[in-house]
Amino acid sequence: MSTQALPQTSEALSLVDAMAIARRSVAVFTELPIDSVVSCIALDGGWQVNIDVIEGAARMGDNDLLAAYEVSISPSGEVSAFSRKRRYHREDREPAE
Repeated sequence: MSTQALPQTSEALSLVDAMAIARRSVAVFTELPIDSVVSCIALDGGWQVNIDVIEGAARMGDNDLLAAYEVSISPSGEVSAFSRKRRYHREDREPAE
């Protein structure tokens, strides 16, 4: 699986493209299954995408061990930063607002 940017065009990188690049990158870098894309925010022409992955599946029930990753994508579609922000159990997830 390639983490390369999309071909250069005169159009700005779309939200859908940024999410696809981030998903591919997290899958390649971590080799872990993606649970969800949590957020995708436009920043200075680029994007910041937050993705949760399953680091450890629960043996019983649905209290998987998750990790939250942040991926920064440049306006040209290159991954410019990648970091794991936190680990937590699914049942400890912050409640939706």
